[in-house]
Formats: sequence, C-alpha cells, structure tokens
Amino acid sequence: MKRLLRRIQPVRNVEIGELQDTFLVSAVAMILVIRLQLWATNYPQLGGGKLHIAHLLWGGVFMVVSIGILLSFLGRSLRTPAAVFGGVGFGFFIDELGKFITSDNDYFYKPTAALIYVIFIGLFLATRAMQRRRGFTAREYLVNAMDLATDAARRDLDEDEKKRALALLDKADPLDPLAAPLRQMLNAFDAIPTPEPPWHIRRARAVRDWYLGLVRRPRFAKAISWIFVVWALLSLIQILGLTLDVGEQVRHLSFINICSLVSSVLAGSFVIAGVLRLREDDRHSAYRRFDRALLISIFVTQVFAFVESSFSAVFGLSLDVVLLITLRSMIRGEKHLERQAEPALAAA
Repeated sequence: MKRLLRRIQPVRNVEIGELQDTFLVSAVAMILVIRLQLWATNYPQLGGGKLHIAHLLWGGVFMVVSIGILLSFLGRSLRTPAAVFGGVGFGFFIDELGKFITSDNDYFYKPTAALIYVIFIGLFLATRAMQRRRGFTAREYLVNAMDLATDAARRDLDEDEKKRALALLDKADPLDPLAAPLRQMLNAFDAIPTPEPPWHIRRARAVRDWYLGLVRRPRFAKAISWIFVVWALLSLIQILGLTLDVGEQVRHLSFINICSLVSSVLAGSFVIAGVLRLREDDRHSAYRRFDRALLISIFVTQVFAFVESSFSAVFGLSLDVVLLITLRSMIRGEKHLERQAEPALAAA
C-alpha cells in the first residue's frame, strides 16, 4: 500500500516557490510590456491587409518552447528559463482575454484588466497553497536530494550544492533504504569551489542588502508609519469626497463604488488601529495591522480599481506591493528582536 501511495502522490520540488514566482512575475511583466509598447507605438497591426498576428500566437510559441525544454532536457538549471518562457507565453496569451469573452472581439473591453487581475490573484493563492500544504514530506526531501545529486553526472557539483543536498537528506527518513547509499555517494563527491555569481546577481544582492539595512533603521520604521498614516488619510479624504455630498450623487453610486468605499474604510480602520498600537510602543502588533490593511487593498480594493480604471490601476497596486514587501521585512526584523529578547526575559 505504501509503495502504491508513493507512485500516486506527486513529489514537489523544494524550489517550487521560486519557480512559480518566476512564472507569475514573468507573466505580469510581459503584460505590462505589451500594454506600454502598444500605447507607445499607437497600437500597430502586425501582418498588414487581412492578416493580423495576434498576441495569442506569440504566447503559444513561448509556451511550446517552455514545454519543449522541460520534456527534452534534464537538469535543474533549465527550470528557471522554462519558467520565464512559460510566464512570458502566458502573459501574451492572457493579454488577449478581452477578444475571447466579447462577441465583437473587443481587445479594449474595460473589465478585462480586472479579470486578468483576478486570474493572477487566483494563481497566486493556488501556488501559495501548493507551497504550504502540510509542508514537505521526508520522501520529498529525499527525492529532491537525489535530484541535486543527479547534477553531478551532468556537470561538476559545487560546494554549495553538495551542502544543500546533504541538508535535504538530513530531513529525509534515515530508515529509507535509499537514504544511506545516497549520503555515501554525496560524501564521496569531490565538489568544486562555488563559482562567483554573475555580475547582475551580485548587483541584485548588493541592492537587497542595502535595502534590508535601510529597513532595519529605527528612523525608517517611523517613516513607514507616517507613510501608512498618509495612505489612510488619502483614502479617508477620497471616501469623504464621495459620501459627504449627500443627495443625487450618493443615490447613483454604483455597486463597484460602494464596494471600493467599504474596502477602503475597512483598510483605513486597520491603519488607525495600527497607529494606536504604535502609540503604545507595540510595533509588531502595529505592523500586523498595517499588513492586513495592505492585503485588503491588494485583494479587494484594487480589484474594483482595475474595473473602474483598467490598467492605470497598476500604479496604485505597485505602491501597495512595495509597501507590503517593506512591511514584511520589518515584521521579520521585529520577530528576530523578540526571539533575542526571550532568553533575557526568561533569565529575569
């Protein structure tokens, strides 16, 4: 029975998060590139006459290339390029959504942006569910360690890859009949020194380290708090501008307007609660409330913003995403400080 379950149950890649995020980021970036390029070139037609090479065809080409890479070649290093090509192809494909949900093939159908946004929200939540479901099993760690070891037959294994394979094997079941031979084989490998990463990777890491250092500064935390206060005030001003003018305008508010107002009020209430927590010097709790406000804005308010203003809502969404990334980094910093303070409190 156990062998049958092993055959039926698929094994996840421990790099599933990075690969899925690469796919989604590539798809979103491709949509933005397409829309900006079309706007800048006044929407040209490729083909001339009665011919028109639609984005859908380019999407098919890129997705076929992605599938071809995965079906034809072995090696972990090819998965990232396949994720990029697949994401680019999906971006080309989904950008044409308006043509295929309207009777007149309207590429500029206004709700298209909101529908695409909802699709990506669904994909994001689905990928997160796949990554967090019950954690990785001992069997999955073992198979991923074997996957890393197979790279040694294709090319030399570097020191970091060898250490990672052994670390994965440490989380596998030591009684598994494959675990001991695999560990022996990994230990027997002569790993080469880890090569220096390419210049763009080094540059990206330098920017990341600079940013994380900036986030940890106390003044930066205060500045972010003020940014959230301003963000909430702007939302409240927008709400007051729409609701204080009672009469005909209020009676003619659409369902989308009402939903936008309700979600904005809810997000603003979390910001206010966070500010009150800051006054009590409870930063972790305050940041958690700011985080909920941003999630409401990203997963609810921005949906209606895309319905009302189409792809111009990207700018507001970009601000929310940058704030969320910054805030999550600050939350991790607060957790780290709390873990450091626990031994001192226990000793006292």
